[in-house]
Amino acid sequence: MARVDETIGYKKVFLKAVDEGLSALGEGIAQAIYYHIEKKHGIKREQILDRPEVFHRALGSLFGSGAIVVEKLISKGLCTTVGISYEEHEDWSLVDFVKFAKKIVRGEGRRKA
Repeated sequence: MARVDETIGYKKVFLKAVDEGLSALGEGIAQAIYYHIEKKHGIKREQILDRPEVFHRALGSLFGSGAIVVEKLISKGLCTTVGISYEEHEDWSLVDFVKFAKKIVRGEGRRKA
């Protein structure tokens, strides 16, 4: 896979994965989630990559234990989009997948999550 530009390209790739993961719940639901996260947690869609911990907490407050399923959808999409083989890790959250994917994009790690 070609390297994704770290500043612009990766952010677009990541946001696409987030959009696709949330849209699996329904397009209207995805927009409602973005609205809620911005109003209640102060994080805009475009800031998710820079603040994945806040996004993780926001999903947890919205979905409770169901946030794991939503994060898995997003993580799988992110891995697929950047050419990483997805492997489930019980102790990983979306934040861990984001950090790992960033390393891969920078050429700093193995290509298997």
